[in-house]
Parts: sequence; C-alpha cells; structure tokens
Amino acid sequence: MADGSSSLEGVDAVVTQTPGLCVCVSTADCIPVLLYDPKRGAVAAIHAGWRGTVADIVGHTVAFMQKHCGTVPNELRAVIGPGIGLQAFEVGDEVYDAFRLAGFPMERMSCRKNKWHIDLWEANRWLLCNSGVEQIQLAGICTYQHQDEFFSARRLGIRSGRILNGIFIKET
Repeated sequence: MADGSSSLEGVDAVVTQTPGLCVCVSTADCIPVLLYDPKRGAVAAIHAGWRGTVADIVGHTVAFMQKHCGTVPNELRAVIGPGIGLQAFEVGDEVYDAFRLAGFPMERMSCRKNKWHIDLWEANRWLLCNSGVEQIQLAGICTYQHQDEFFSARRLGIRSGRILNGIFIKET
C-alpha cells in the first residue's frame, strides 16, 4: 500500500484504504484499470501496458487486495479506462507470442492484418474475470484514434503528454 514516503517511479499498481488519498497511474496508450472495493474501502490504480498485461498485473493486484485488504474479488468494481484499441495496437510476432505463451485466448483478443493486432482491453477484461471480478465497465475509447482528446505515445511519440487516471475513497 502506498504511504507516500517513497518514490513510485516505475510502479504499475498502487493500492490504498486511506480515505481522501487518490491513487493514480499515468498512461498514454497503455490501459488504466481502476478497482474499487466498496465493502472494505479499498481502491487500486493499475497501469497495464502490454508487458504488465502479459505478467498479469491485474491478477496480482486483486490478489494483493485479497491478502492485505480482505477484498472478495466478486465484490470488486472495475473500470478499464481509455487506452489503445485493437485496430491501432499493431505488434510484432514476439509480442503476439508472449501473449499466446502466457495462455491468453488469442482467438478472442487478436487479429492478423499485415501484422498482429491485440485487444488490450479484452486481455485485461479476461484477466479480471479470471481473478473473480464480475462488475467490469469498459470505457472503449481508443487514445490513438482520439488524439484530439487523449495523449497517444504511438501517435505523438514518447515525449507526448500523459493521462492521469486516479481513484480515491471519499472521506466521510
């Protein structure tokens, strides 16, 4: 759990039960996943790039919340925020193979055009479901296609701006 006392640079998931403390991740095509446990007053912000998705950052965060917050996965509420969509997320064979070898249902979350395209929204939805999360909302907004409203590192380059995705528990 974040206590604010150390640098969080390079951290892909942050969890808290402290009311009024907003936990955030920054993205610019990667997938933000926000979790809320209304019964235990816990929240999490997850940065799910393709590497983190392959490594099941979502499942690890749910497991952390179970162990440290008492979270019951089917009581969690999840939001998958704006990120790069299937049509824009073109990858090489090595990325496709990383997902395939990790056991992802590639027939549901990929298609081949000139190169492979992977649906990171579906991949993270699938991981949430596998972790026992049932209440999942998907923004369905592609940052690459909507560069007028969102930052896209693929479209604008690595020096593009970042989207701050946050969640907090309201103080009572």
